[in-house]
Amino acid sequence: MAGIKTVLITGGSSGIGYAVSEYFAKAGYRILWASWLEKELQEAKSRLSNSHKEAEIHTLAIDLSKEESCQKVLDWTHENGWSVNVLINNAGFGTYGFLQDTDMDKEIAMINLHILSTYKLTRLFLSEMIKRDEGTIINIASNSSFQPTPKLNTYASTKAFVNHFTRGLHEELKMSGSKVKAICVCPAAIRDTAFRKGEKLDKVKAFDGLATTTAGEVAKNIWNGFQEGKAFI
Repeated sequence: MAGIKTVLITGGSSGIGYAVSEYFAKAGYRILWASWLEKELQEAKSRLSNSHKEAEIHTLAIDLSKEESCQKVLDWTHENGWSVNVLINNAGFGTYGFLQDTDMDKEIAMINLHILSTYKLTRLFLSEMIKRDEGTIINIASNSSFQPTPKLNTYASTKAFVNHFTRGLHEELKMSGSKVKAICVCPAAIRDTAFRKGEKLDKVKAFDGLATTTAGEVAKNIWNGFQEGKAFI
């Protein structure tokens, strides 16, 4: 299909990533998912294909916390001749507890995923978007990114990076006169995703509070904000 637009979503096979994929599929975008679990990718692809018969969906099973993974994602798009119009850095997970009690290797993997992967994929695809003077990068931060969050300390700190990095990039693009857009998304705790099933996160009261949201609500806000040209959601 000539002229089809393409969205690349990390962690697209579940949660916010899957929910927002439905909006892009309905709008006729080619869907690219880079996620960790092959089985989850195939199950999600089947589900989205059933609800959007015309959708073109491609998947790459990859651990984005690994150093070489972001370049592999870029290479995957090049090998298939896909030009990415929208990049959504969404993949993530959380840890919970006092810092000295958390699994250091798991937290380092989370830092690599939330910070380094978001940074690298943004840099890699931004270069191509700037050359075309077209494209949008949407980075998923969190409402926990605005203040220190005890027992979610490392998670919140990684999301603070995403928040500052994306909003700073938005200003840089405006200053340089580029038509490329950067959008920062800071959702509240999401009560209906697998994210909550992470290490002890099922015990976190924030997921049961009045200020919680759903993946579907966040996806709707992302789509509407994207359509309206917002910089912060």
